[in-house]
Amino acid sequence: MLLIFLSWVYIFITAKNFGILFIKVFGIKNCNTIINQILGLFFYALITTIFAFFIRIHIEYYLFILCLNILLTYSFRKAIKVYLNSLLFSFKNFRIPYKILYLFLLIIILAQSSTKPYLIDNDTYYIQTIKWLNEFGYVKGLANVHMFLGQNSSWHVLQAGFNFPFIDSFFNDLNGFLFTIFSFLAIKKLNDYNKKGNIQSFSLGLVLLFSLFFMQFVNAPSPDLIIFLIAPYIFYLFIIKYKNITANDFKIIFSLVLFLCFVKVTMAILLVLIVILFIKNFEVLKTKLKQYALLSISVFGLFVVKNAIISGYLLYPISQIDFVNFDWKVPKTLLDFYKLGTYLEGMSNIDVSQLSFFEKVKVWLTLPKLDGLFNKVFVLLLIIFPWFAYKNKYKSSLIAIYILAILQLAILWFASPQYRFFFVFVSFLAIQIFVTVIKNKKVVLFLMSLSILLSAIPIVANINLNAFTNNNFAMKFDTFKIKNLFIPEENTKTEAIFTKHNIDGFEFYSPSEDAFFWATGNGKLPCVNKKQIDYIRYYYNYVPQMRTENLKDGFKSILVEK
Repeated sequence: MLLIFLSWVYIFITAKNFGILFIKVFGIKNCNTIINQILGLFFYALITTIFAFFIRIHIEYYLFILCLNILLTYSFRKAIKVYLNSLLFSFKNFRIPYKILYLFLLIIILAQSSTKPYLIDNDTYYIQTIKWLNEFGYVKGLANVHMFLGQNSSWHVLQAGFNFPFIDSFFNDLNGFLFTIFSFLAIKKLNDYNKKGNIQSFSLGLVLLFSLFFMQFVNAPSPDLIIFLIAPYIFYLFIIKYKNITANDFKIIFSLVLFLCFVKVTMAILLVLIVILFIKNFEVLKTKLKQYALLSISVFGLFVVKNAIISGYLLYPISQIDFVNFDWKVPKTLLDFYKLGTYLEGMSNIDVSQLSFFEKVKVWLTLPKLDGLFNKVFVLLLIIFPWFAYKNKYKSSLIAIYILAILQLAILWFASPQYRFFFVFVSFLAIQIFVTVIKNKKVVLFLMSLSILLSAIPIVANINLNAFTNNNFAMKFDTFKIKNLFIPEENTKTEAIFTKHNIDGFEFYSPSEDAFFWATGNGKLPCVNKKQIDYIRYYYNYVPQMRTENLKDGFKSILVEK
């Protein structure tokens, strides 16, 4: 916990400095202190992405950022003093129950961050994505080694810039920091709310009702958590500024949307909200059109070039938009295999290819355990929400977000209808319905305290998760140990022994045979499961191959004989 807290201090300083720099560059004059941190992470992600094209994100990069942090801290010392005083003043103004709630939440987030990551994707490709960035930066054709590596979220670039790879492999805690600072914002909204206040501020604070769910994302750098936390803030700004937004507020919501799109491409649907705000407030916003265009082009350009380098496609895994031809391009047959697997994941790996549309819907709604539960809840919310929105004074903006929720489900239905991809809409619709029924702060404080208290139980007690998942890899959480007060656990829970293999000239490290099909863990580079290589070789006749004798020069897929 101690080492993680110190790493959070470093992240806080970096995000603060880059946040102040960003708002100065982009001309934002008034910004919430916590949102300033988020914008700082955005700017740092852009800068780290640029450097990853040319160098590894390792000690030399950290030394550069250290020097830059020192310079920025000195240059912005007056703004930083105001910034810190504002945070301290806000905390002092918390009522006693909210102070206790926040401090307790801080402690359990720290404790959870020091345990082994729970999410299966961490051992599938998060660790390896970050490891490649730390050791080489962006690598041509890396998706040929493991197709999940083609996703390469900017959130993983951020984690690569904060995990101190030259010290050890247990700094994996960007999500813990994010949840900590967002919780401060949410609790402040609840603390400051009164009956005459804006109900949407109250609604934003209620996001913490889902703390038990969010806590499972804390100890792995999942790009999902920032979506779950920051998208509600975007919705909040959209709703209250819908009819009359200033250029300053538009820059903030615009930057946050771009950040979420940069982190996870499925959030591109939020750009619809930006278009709506721009059209409705065109006269106010048109003067800064060049600024918006420049930032958009910069983010999109980095995203496209990154995709082209890693996979050979501009919008991986979309193969229809294909204007370039590189020798490291992932073969389309393998891309189709990857997309099919991703789709089937949304159907709990049930073959639905021969079923009609309504039969597929029935399968999706009746999936076992959490998958089926969240699917049914989302459909129910979509059915009943219009009645609640119709009676709300923010009807127009709420209906716009509601339509986005439907569009998101429609898009995901053909890609991968996994509940975590639309959970942000589940939480938003549920909270909006909740606040129309319950507005009593005492009731909310009790429910939120209960959720946070329940979040602490899996940290200290072994819980069998058989009732919630069918995945053998995800049947239990790692519990907190006394040694974790000082030393966190490693960034993986894959305890396999890695062995070196050579298949048709491709040398790689693979976990032992008991590891699941997509598992890689924290093996030496290049690392990929031998099961995966054998399967693709047998059914598709492709094997990865180094483009040169240097790993930095990347990989391609070659056809081989069976």
